[in-house]
Amino acid sequence: MPIRRRDHAPLSDAEQGTNKARIIVLVALVLVAAIAAGSMGAYSAFRSDGHGIALSLLFFLVVPILAYVLFRTMIAPYYRRLEDANLELHIKQEEILDMKDDLFIKFLGIHDANYAANSPRLFPERLKDVADVTARVMEAEVCLIYRYDRKKDELVLAATNGYRQEAVGMVRIPVGQGIEGVVARRVEPVMLKDFTKDSRFREAPGLALSSYSSLYCLPLYVYSSGALMGAIELLYASAKTFTDEEINFFTTLAGILSNTMQNEMLQTELRKMNMELEQWVTEKTEELRSSEERYRTLVENANEAIFVLSESGDIVFANEHAVRLSGYGKFDLVHKNLAELLADASAVQGMLTETVQGGQSLRNAGLMRHDGAVVPVEVSCVGLTLIGRRFVQAVARDMSAYVRLEQRLAEKEREIAELRARLK
Repeated sequence: MPIRRRDHAPLSDAEQGTNKARIIVLVALVLVAAIAAGSMGAYSAFRSDGHGIALSLLFFLVVPILAYVLFRTMIAPYYRRLEDANLELHIKQEEILDMKDDLFIKFLGIHDANYAANSPRLFPERLKDVADVTARVMEAEVCLIYRYDRKKDELVLAATNGYRQEAVGMVRIPVGQGIEGVVARRVEPVMLKDFTKDSRFREAPGLALSSYSSLYCLPLYVYSSGALMGAIELLYASAKTFTDEEINFFTTLAGILSNTMQNEMLQTELRKMNMELEQWVTEKTEELRSSEERYRTLVENANEAIFVLSESGDIVFANEHAVRLSGYGKFDLVHKNLAELLADASAVQGMLTETVQGGQSLRNAGLMRHDGAVVPVEVSCVGLTLIGRRFVQAVARDMSAYVRLEQRLAEKEREIAELRARLK
């Protein structure tokens, strides 16, 4: 049963205090008058004074009349206005409770929508959950969510609350055309009680929106980054007037959904970049592996001793010819420094420094074999990159045959010189 309001305005705190004081004073005066009349009557009776008794009776008659007049003029209106004030307070309390319930429902709606938007389900399913929650909280017949296709500059239907589900992914609206396209272009909300009569309305194939009356459309826009993500739209079968609470709820939900869609877009791009990067790394790793295998094959089959050194001269690899030339096992070689193999150890640091600085080095030196013999070699050093690290490649060419040939030539020259001396 509805509560009826009275026409009296509720009393203020100051008015209530003043009226209470007046009532107390008047009641006190009436009581004093009654006591005085009673006392006068008793005294007159004691003195057998007829005038006093008559005056006392007059007081007894006047006091009830004054009390009645006081009640009608002061007490009754005060309590009526006090009753009205209590009634007004009760109505305000009912309104506050209704507002509290509505805000609680909207809060639960925001919670449900936020949970749906950020659940671990697939993104299209999450969008449908958001559409379901929005339609339920906003009491709409239809909720449509569009995503923005940057390449084609179009809004693509991404989810509905179950309405025309087969149209998802099929309906495309160019930005700037139709109510939804204008909302996306101008980044402004649109509320219409009869949107079919609006000049911007365009019927989307497969949706049959003209059978509805009211519309509320918001852009999905991330203001912090200036990124348009799409639009969200509510449809009602009858004329709809939106309350401030509904507008605040729908605006808040649009902000949450905008950020969620941007995060999903960024994560999709990140996943794509990671896949491309992984593919590139796999290809480059395969190329590097093939290159290193070819290098290792060439080095192993080379007819010269080849050492791969760190920039400090430590041997990290030696081919078979180096093993035969030095007389050391391969395991022993890779635990040595090049300075331990050359007779002139001081020359090693000079060669490494020249090579590390980007040059090449060529020196003649003696290679000390495991059996103590010294083999004359020509050592050339050049920089090398393997697995992304810098190394030094040292090639030691056995010069024993060349030295023996020089010795034989020198002997022949001495013999020729001796023969010439004898002929003279």
